[in-house]
Amino acid sequence: FYYHGQNTLNPNGVLDPSLPELQEGFYRAGGDFRFRYRKFELYGLGMYGHDENHSWTDSTPAFVSAPAVTFTGGFGQAEYWVYPWLIAIMRYDWVDSPTDRLNGFSRYDTRNRFSPGFQWLVRANLKVAFEYQRRYEQPNGLEGFYRPNGFTTGIDYVF
Repeated sequence: FYYHGQNTLNPNGVLDPSLPELQEGFYRAGGDFRFRYRKFELYGLGMYGHDENHSWTDSTPAFVSAPAVTFTGGFGQAEYWVYPWLIAIMRYDWVDSPTDRLNGFSRYDTRNRFSPGFQWLVRANLKVAFEYQRRYEQPNGLEGFYRPNGFTTGIDYVF
């Protein structure tokens, strides 16, 4: 797949009425896959992203060019149908972005998440999902980092 578009900076003069609107281009390119054999299914996606980058300065109100932001990432997920009503799931998500590390959003270039879980089909129109998420290390606002792991539950009801 390939997707190309533009982000608008300063729409309707929100940042500064004296500055014009600025269009920043971006694109995403990648591919996906899907494999299924009997009770086992494996699927995922890989992507590359490139964003033009401009900053707004307060000292002299203007947009200035900055290095482009690039990243790679995607996910892979495996599902196994233990019973027709019980599905075991393991998912891995990742984003590799040196820019995010340099800006203090993560400890390393690569942010990732492991998510084991299961889905229980209670009835034909009711599904309950449980998932544990082991996430990447994020800054805690002081000197260190922490890992905000979590447990997620959900109910899907179709009528």
